[in-house]
Amino acid sequence: MKIIFNDASELQVQSVSVSDGKMVVKTILTSLDQLRAKFGDTFAVKKMDVWERGKKIAEYDDYTKLYRLEEYPGGIRAVIMYQEAQTPEAQKEILNAAILVAQMQAQSLTDEQALSVQNIYPVWDGNGVAYTSDYKVMYNGTLYKCLQAHTSQEDWAPNTAASLWARVLITDPDVVPEWEQPDSTDPYMAGDKVKHNGKTWESLVDNNVWEPGVTGTESLWKEVGR
Repeated sequence: MKIIFNDASELQVQSVSVSDGKMVVKTILTSLDQLRAKFGDTFAVKKMDVWERGKKIAEYDDYTKLYRLEEYPGGIRAVIMYQEAQTPEAQKEILNAAILVAQMQAQSLTDEQALSVQNIYPVWDGNGVAYTSDYKVMYNGTLYKCLQAHTSQEDWAPNTAASLWARVLITDPDVVPEWEQPDSTDPYMAGDKVKHNGKTWESLVDNNVWEPGVTGTESLWKEVGR
């Protein structure tokens, strides 16, 4: 088996395999320096034809990125080539960009929607990040929402900075949860529904930390069913 390169030079090889933009060429009796020189020549590797027993069995274009050389027992040496946009680093950049776009788009979701995909949200960063009101982050496995714009610092973590962050409390939009006593970091918001003392209540205001049905909370909660 041999490779005929774009510059008409040839190289005897043991095997050539290609998968997902990655080419592995195995050869013997060719030094690493020779392989590095040949496969590092971007003009030569622009087009590579594989021949076996006098017939062309494969044709590969644009595998121009020499990624690394490997040595195996028995004097076998391998060349790892990639198409430029298919290197692990390039694919990682593409994935990171996709994640960033998804995180940006996720900020427009409602609290209920956000909780169903909460793992997509960025992790809170205490090193001088400018957070805007309603921006959502994950902290210690919990989703929080920014209450007021600020620049983060390490001692203003979402679980301790009650004036800056609120835990998104409703955990399942299809199930009305039992009321639990919130603190100032995770109040109920207007429209949130809870069950308490055999009744279903809806919060009439944002930042509601009062117990439903208690005297004096008529303007804070309304009964909506049992």
